[in-house]
Amino acid sequence: MDGTRGTGSSTGRRRLVLVACVFVVLPALVGGLVLWYQVSAHGTAAPGHRIVPGADMAARLLVAAAVVLGASHAAGRLAVLLGQPPVIGEICAGILLGPSLLGRAAPQLWARLFPEGILPMLDGLAQLGLVFFMFKVGRDLSSVRLRALGGRTLLVSLASLAVPFAGGAVAAVALADGHAGPAGPVAFTVFLGCALGITAFPVLARILSELGLSHTAVGRTSLLAAAIGDAGAWLLLATAVAAAGPAGSSGPGIALMVAGTAVAAVLLGPLRRALRRALSRRYGNNGEEGAAGLPVPLLACAVCGCAAFTSAVGLHAAIGAFLAGAVLPAGSGPVSSAADRLGSFSAGILMPFFFLGFGLSVDLSALSPDSGTVVTGSVLLALAVLTKLLGPGLCAWVTGMSRGDALKLGVLLNARGLTELVVLGIGLQAGLIDRQMFTVLTAVTLTTTILPAPVLRLMDRRAKRAPSGASPPGAPARGAPEEQAPQPSGGPLAPEER
Repeated sequence: MDGTRGTGSSTGRRRLVLVACVFVVLPALVGGLVLWYQVSAHGTAAPGHRIVPGADMAARLLVAAAVVLGASHAAGRLAVLLGQPPVIGEICAGILLGPSLLGRAAPQLWARLFPEGILPMLDGLAQLGLVFFMFKVGRDLSSVRLRALGGRTLLVSLASLAVPFAGGAVAAVALADGHAGPAGPVAFTVFLGCALGITAFPVLARILSELGLSHTAVGRTSLLAAAIGDAGAWLLLATAVAAAGPAGSSGPGIALMVAGTAVAAVLLGPLRRALRRALSRRYGNNGEEGAAGLPVPLLACAVCGCAAFTSAVGLHAAIGAFLAGAVLPAGSGPVSSAADRLGSFSAGILMPFFFLGFGLSVDLSALSPDSGTVVTGSVLLALAVLTKLLGPGLCAWVTGMSRGDALKLGVLLNARGLTELVVLGIGLQAGLIDRQMFTVLTAVTLTTTILPAPVLRLMDRRAKRAPSGASPPGAPARGAPEEQAPQPSGGPLAPEER
């Protein structure tokens, strides 16, 4: 009897949802699209009739925002269904909505959807999302316990940056004449080495979680190597931006960067401890009954203030947000709660506009075979992959990791993801690279982010089909003890991580 009633109520709910979709949602969508088309084509008022100033532009902005958010979310879900990180779909959605695809396929529709007047507003949302994302990156990397690192993990971490940087620097010698930006060949060389050395910490954590590698030695080592390597890469990027200078004057920029790094290195530990004590006294500790958490608007103000300061002194705003995330104490309950809420809002609402801005900057015509960029992109792709395999992967194998795990480590560290896109965007804005190199490196980033998960699944299937007498890929090599790398102290990453 209860089962019959439950089945009937379930059927009734489904019928109600279907009726609502057919008679409410669908007509509303049709009417809204028709109204938007009429507004775009003819305006909202007859000639001579006064309307509220800015109302038409506000309507266009809201329509564009709805399209961007919907396309980004749908593409991210599709990427997950295909076994890829959601950032792959979101990047593709941004490129699809850009002038290279939608702008060429339907130029009138694209011009109505993204008129010149709303592009600065969309860019403002994108920059805000970038700032909050970089704050989260700084918090993720600051959670690593450096004192607990073993010798092999430290060597692998350094190799994950040093070898790709060397490969990028060598390639920059041949590419600087045709692709260096206004900042000059020196800044271009530093930037290209930095770009090849990046590993996206959030994308890597998601891949490890999906493949069940989070608690293995290779998983922990890859996370720590990515964290330390990325910290060094951001320092190099800041140096390249400082070398470019606000008006080509590299001397003051580099001096400021060196002084800032020295001060940060000396004061980071004491400042974090002082902040932890102050926040605990004001807002309570994690788990205390009645503890009020740090207000999210207050945290957002602090992050934006740090970003504005570094932007004012000639560095990129993203670097200030990154430093804010690194300075705030990772184990503080009030900060963690507010940072999680700020990160969720930024990832779901603001970052899609960053992907749109990225798509507006990408020129897919630069990838035509006649332009020669296909050869350049192929060389850079090979360098990006091989330097991660032959750098940290080979270093791990030489220091005692099994051959299979060392190969997995090299594959994992090839995941570049959103972090690499942020680096490329900063390089383009700072004049370190030209637009053609920006497009080529975007293609390299997408390829290296797509490859790790399917390659690792293929390796696992081959390992399961191996003869029973063969040693598994995770077995220690040459009798060397397997070093247990510590996990980052920041806890597991949220499922929406990129």
